[in-house]
Amino acid sequence: MLKPILFTCINVLLFLAMNNQIVFAKSLSFLKSKEEINIISKPAWLEIKNVNFYDAESDDLITAGNGFTKLSHSKEINKFVNVQHPTILELRRAKFNRFINKKTGEGSLFGFKEDQLTPLFDGKIPGTEVQAYLNDNSIRVALLLQVPLDFDPNKPCIIAIPTIDSQGIYNATDMQIRGLWGLKHNCAVVYNDKGLGNALYDLNKQQGYLIDGSVAKRDIPEKPLIFSNSETLPPKLVTNRYAVKQLHSQQNPEQKWGQYVINSLEFAFYYLNTMYSKNDQVIFDKENTIVLVYGATDGGGAALKAGEIDNNGMIDGIVAVNPQIQIISNQQIPLYIQRGESPEEPLKTKLLIDYTSYGALYMPCAVLAIKNSELKQSIPYIDKYFFSQNRCEALKNAKLLDSITIEEQANEALEKLYAYGWSPQMINQLPFYYFTQSINLPYKYISQYGRYNVKEHLCHLSVASINQEILYNMGNVAPLSKTNFALLWADNTGSLPIRTQDNIIAVDLVNDDDPKGPHQEFYSRSKNSANVDYNLAGAICLREKIVEDRVLNGQKQVFATGNLHGIKTIIVHGQLNVKHLPDYTSRSYAALNSYVEGHSSNLHYMEVENSSYLDSLVPFDNTLLSINYYGNSAMDWLWSNITKQTSLPDSQIIRTSVLGRSSEKDSKMTKIILTPIAQSAKRENRIYLQNGVIRLPK
Repeated sequence: MLKPILFTCINVLLFLAMNNQIVFAKSLSFLKSKEEINIISKPAWLEIKNVNFYDAESDDLITAGNGFTKLSHSKEINKFVNVQHPTILELRRAKFNRFINKKTGEGSLFGFKEDQLTPLFDGKIPGTEVQAYLNDNSIRVALLLQVPLDFDPNKPCIIAIPTIDSQGIYNATDMQIRGLWGLKHNCAVVYNDKGLGNALYDLNKQQGYLIDGSVAKRDIPEKPLIFSNSETLPPKLVTNRYAVKQLHSQQNPEQKWGQYVINSLEFAFYYLNTMYSKNDQVIFDKENTIVLVYGATDGGGAALKAGEIDNNGMIDGIVAVNPQIQIISNQQIPLYIQRGESPEEPLKTKLLIDYTSYGALYMPCAVLAIKNSELKQSIPYIDKYFFSQNRCEALKNAKLLDSITIEEQANEALEKLYAYGWSPQMINQLPFYYFTQSINLPYKYISQYGRYNVKEHLCHLSVASINQEILYNMGNVAPLSKTNFALLWADNTGSLPIRTQDNIIAVDLVNDDDPKGPHQEFYSRSKNSANVDYNLAGAICLREKIVEDRVLNGQKQVFATGNLHGIKTIIVHGQLNVKHLPDYTSRSYAALNSYVEGHSSNLHYMEVENSSYLDSLVPFDNTLLSINYYGNSAMDWLWSNITKQTSLPDSQIIRTSVLGRSSEKDSKMTKIILTPIAQSAKRENRIYLQNGVIRLPK
């Protein structure tokens, strides 16, 4: 009886307030604790596209019906009834089709639990899935909310996951590792693609993708494309050519990565309230809901930036794994590093576009020195480099090397890499890293920061489909033959190159200045070169672009502040990460945070020995350990702290060992060599952060 009377009183008061009869209605004691009636309100920028429920029989939230038994026993070939017109369900299932190598510890130490699987329960999770867009003027950010059937309205929690690298909202790595962690804790999980997404656009046929992966030719309000390109282009930039959202949208969405994470949480709160509220009033908010942000690489950087702009206390905790995070070199904020017993020295910072473009200059030559080194580890992909001598000679001719003989030039190139931040312990990864990345990594960020479009033809490079034949293939431009545009959505990671499920490169960066015609950049010649030199001219061009005003202006927009407002944060970084060098990312950020926040800081930094960005997968399964194990472990620590008030672990070096090239690793052996995070680190493992100084143990 009291409840109807209360609502009647509230309605009268609201009527009077709207007619200016009551000025201080917020002060009335019987209103909600938020000081006013909070009616569910849809954000103006939110466009909800599709809502589906999956019953965990034919389909589910985390494996798309595949089940973990199938995913962890063999690599399945994606199947389509009509390869020219795959269905949305077929594409979604293909996106979730990730072979899980249990030797990494996934399936026993993190991720799904193999010992809990039964014929009736194969790890499939039922629940509701909501596809949506954040429409930020011209920037379109894809959002995906997953609400498990076991979501507990009495213990609400939300895990926000900004996607890894340049991935879209559907990517199995995020979903089956980070997303699964949230779903297993009965939390809603919300993804955002950071304004990048799985966004390829066919310039010849003028077609792109909708949020669900289906192909469309027109960008209309009812069915907006993830990305489209309306430039008028010359034929040479259209035939077999593609535009990529991160490279060619001219939007530099990285400047708003933190805001997009906050927006994704606002979307999650809105939809959860519409699902569970019975009277249009907000029942879930930041006061009664645990909110965690969990991201890796670029997603890790976005997670940290979300903490930096969260002035309202929405976020309870953050885990950032191998974050791509950049800080500005500021003489007003001196940062220092102490390595072991060595004296403190200034902690030099370098920009991502600086060290990646520098590495792209010298790695193809340094490979010769790596090949001749006496490494105990195997050196994957060292046999892919047939033209390293040409690159060394070209560097010498360009006055970028001083040595006379090829051997001396290769050694000089390797020494330059050491001086720029790579360590001798990393070099067995470099041939693989450059072969799989080429100059794609610096190119995409330089193009993004400089806001280049397709027509500007940055450094005479374009994105094209290439010859997909396995034999006698030197990367010449050719139409798609082993796949088609409709299927590429399932194969595309958002980054170049795009490989088919048979591991054949279908689309990559090509050098249009090659004297013998456009070729895949790795197999190409510089404009005035008769021999393949891995396109030194293109690498030099990119190197020169990093000091141009338009690129520097974009770079300035993405710097981190280091102020996390006291949010409980754990950063996990691989000590051997050759892609995001520790000194210039996590170490610098942790030092900056200690200076900016001082004693208010709640940042804990974990650095993992024998771990990189490659995550213990073939061909590094015996020489590198899984960083994802430590990411999930950090989430466990954070959850325990928030729900049980246990202490967070000390900042520390996590000492590990690897098997080496001669041993065969299995999941039992992995359990032995994966050292867990210690709550109280031993003195010899402890990392100290104080007033801009990071002290690493020996």
